[in-house]
Amino acid sequence: MPRALTVPTLLLLLALGACGFQPVYGTRGTGSASSSVTADLAAISIGPIADRRGQLLRNSLRDKLTPRGVPARARFRLDVSLTENRSDLVILKDSTSTFSKVRFIAEFVLVDLATNQPVHRGRSESTTTFNRVESDFAILAAEKDARRRAADEIGEDIRLRLGLYFDRTRGS
Repeated sequence: MPRALTVPTLLLLLALGACGFQPVYGTRGTGSASSSVTADLAAISIGPIADRRGQLLRNSLRDKLTPRGVPARARFRLDVSLTENRSDLVILKDSTSTFSKVRFIAEFVLVDLATNQPVHRGRSESTTTFNRVESDFAILAAEKDARRRAADEIGEDIRLRLGLYFDRTRGS
């Protein structure tokens, strides 16, 4: 029985290798001509983003794009504008809300610093929710956590979009 399982597994692995699959964050090429999306992401300088929610998003982007610190020689700059909408849901008969929604919308532009021209634009959205309870402190903590989660989701989405952009430009 184990031998029967290894033959289909081997065929599946061979088919996967033949389909042209390449990991996005892998290294392409050899020697000095090699490139990696990770190196491209690490060469991005992240511009300031207004307000506390912008600081949350900028910190998330720095953790995801440049985990080893600010690049010494940035090749790109990421400019982000962020808007927030908050709405109360589940309104009770006494006009109190028990549930709220926080929505972040980020517009981003990747600028090539050599030409000072935009090379990629995008938009990312995230919606998170939190419960409203009797305690004001609990509401503030839940709202703060919802904002942090939304910023983290947008940071991850932007990282993925930029990774795909760099992968496509390297592949062509």
